Amino acid sequence: MPNLRQLYYYPVKGLQGIALPRVSVEAGERLPFDRRFAIGDQSTVFDEANPGHVKKQNLVVQMKYEKLAALGVAFDPDSVTLSLRLDSETQQFALETAQGRHHFECALTDFMAPNIKGPARLISAPGLGFTDLSHKSVSLINLNSVRALEEKLGYAVDPRRFRANLYFDDVPAWEEESWLDKTLEINGVRLKVYRITDRCAAINVNPQTAVRDTTLQSMRKALGHINMGVYATIENAGELECGSEFALL
Repeated sequence: MPNLRQLYYYPVKGLQGIALPRVSVEAGERLPFDRRFAIGDQSTVFDEANPGHVKKQNLVVQMKYEKLAALGVAFDPDSVTLSLRLDSETQQFALETAQGRHHFECALTDFMAPNIKGPARLISAPGLGFTDLSHKSVSLINLNSVRALEEKLGYAVDPRRFRANLYFDDVPAWEEESWLDKTLEINGVRLKVYRITDRCAAINVNPQTAVRDTTLQSMRKALGHINMGVYATIENAGELECGSEFALL
């Protein structure tokens, strides 16, 4: 049976993801805290009084700055505290306090200098998630499709390059592309698949080494496309848990 292997959320867009054993979800929402915050610089246009979707091209993300992948990340959702680790040093930032946000912005500015344009700026707004699509959804990756890509490219491809929420296994490679407009059920939670995911230059960043390569270009050459994974909307409240089997309804 198809099996949910891994769950991830990304409290700060552009930083590494956090692995979860299980997570409670609500209908029509993203995973809790997924892309709740984002990093901008002085070129980023964002009005907290009138917030709206921000394109990733206007944010400080791995697509443009592979150095971000070198930051180890932990997150406490109860206190909304982010921990950043680089080498042996760890710093903690309470992201819902003015002082914590300021210290985070200073730390990121120092870490990213001189690559970004001016000081870093942590941005957020109630109910807003800085996902690539404005539609509230979750992203899914078939681990067998990643393995098929590895065979074509001739080297290991860390599935974390694709920054998905749900990673599943025991499904034939590329079968997920036939799931458009169909519903999956995982532990009683229904997910309606609505879009195939075309990838961007973020997948060129190796999450283990923070080094950029040409995986996106090689993928296009080897496969004739840059698709990997699908997007789905959550249709009812419940709990997703690693190890759960799921069915296509």
